[in-house]
Amino acid sequence: MNPGAVEEGTKGFFSAMKDQPLSLALVVMNLCLLGYLYYAGIVAHDERKTEMQLLYQNRDAMAKLLFECVPPERH
Repeated sequence: MNPGAVEEGTKGFFSAMKDQPLSLALVVMNLCLLGYLYYAGIVAHDERKTEMQLLYQNRDAMAKLLFECVPPERH
């Protein structure tokens, strides 16, 4: 790939953004939206992980309680 082509492409992009400030605002807004969605996904993943751990702890506690309800001669 020719380095001149990349430089020309970036020059063209930035010159187009100088001429079209609304397009630049949309590009910035889309990047911010992607960042927010990434952050929200990480937070949701952490919350789901914590919730699943609590569910498994509750299941273990219920199993222990139910085991204690069975008379010793049936164990």
